[in-house]
Amino acid sequence: MPTDKKRIHITVDDETYAALGRLSSARGQSVAGVGLSLIAQALEFQEDLHFSRIADERLKAGEKRIAHDQAWP
Repeated sequence: MPTDKKRIHITVDDETYAALGRLSSARGQSVAGVGLSLIAQALEFQEDLHFSRIADERLKAGEKRIAHDQAWP
């Protein structure tokens, strides 16, 4: 059956493959499913870091802040 999902191929060392295998067994998921889950978590973490840096720059610049209730009425 065709899928709309995109494929990627990665090569990992033995230690990484073994760790993915252990997580796969513990979670009852395929190795690919565990890999996808870990990639998604890492992307969310990178996004959090990005927005945290932006917030830190704004705080350092002394930009005017508004209350949450004003921003989201």
